[in-house]
Amino acid sequence: MNNELIQVAKLGKSVGLKGYVKLHNLSDFFEQFKKGAKFFDANQKIYTIKSFDASRSLALFENYESLESAKMLTNLLLYQTKELTRQTCILDKDEYFYFDIIGCEIFEDNIRLGVVKDILESGSNFLFLIQSDIDLVNRSLAQNFYVPYVDKYIQNIDIEHKKIFAKYALELLENS
Repeated sequence: MNNELIQVAKLGKSVGLKGYVKLHNLSDFFEQFKKGAKFFDANQKIYTIKSFDASRSLALFENYESLESAKMLTNLLLYQTKELTRQTCILDKDEYFYFDIIGCEIFEDNIRLGVVKDILESGSNFLFLIQSDIDLVNRSLAQNFYVPYVDKYIQNIDIEHKKIFAKYALELLENS
């Protein structure tokens, strides 16, 4: 199951005497942090939110309801399963989870340009970091390049087949 976990939060310092800790959201889905929600650490130990103050981003976890026990949670990374994420986080049309996009092959006119290695936020847009196909690298093109996630460049995303179809992306690679 460990390879099916995605990082969603990092816990900060304890706040107050009751065991609350600062929760730093590392996901796009703040609504998943609520009373009764279960998360995992890297060793797959379960942590359940007993109370959550969304306005201050403070969480109280079951069995960590004192200042002393809450201090043990400082800097803890919280994970969620991909399956539960799909069930609890609702996407709008043409929205995708990062973990579905990363690893997709990107094509333009039947030419494999490479594989999405990461997604970067750039202001109001996103950039797909593409690791170039070895055949293109052997032609002295860049090993990595970026493709903006905008309609001009991204024509279609097929999550089921892990493929992205692009336009003008080869031009971006050639000018990288």
